[in-house]
Amino acid sequence: MQSYQRAASMYKGTAVQTKRERLVVMLYDGWLSALQIARKAIEDGDHELAHRQLIKAQNIVQVLHDTLDMQYEISHNLKSLYEYFLRQLVEANVNKSVESIDAQYPMVKGLRDAWDQALKQLEAPSSTT
Repeated sequence: MQSYQRAASMYKGTAVQTKRERLVVMLYDGWLSALQIARKAIEDGDHELAHRQLIKAQNIVQVLHDTLDMQYEISHNLKSLYEYFLRQLVEANVNKSVESIDAQYPMVKGLRDAWDQALKQLEAPSSTT
């Protein structure tokens, strides 16, 4: 019975961790989408839509920033990166600048893909049984 309880506890821990990573990937997806829409809106001269999407992106970055677990070294690096991204988003919004969006997009996509890979590894059945 103790073995079952230990396995159930481990499963619960992995399930919670997997849900957290899935939410992070979803936040990154929303961020990337907001950047794409904002970029197109700037090109089309729709400054109101661009503003709303850049604010949406800022809000997503702020959530990612505020929920970092600072006990890990990587969190300190991500914190600095998120602060940089926030400054870029404000600049893009103030200046209606696609350059700031274009500079940010590939880095955000890379982070999103890294989280997605981590999620897939967490969800993959263990090869050691």
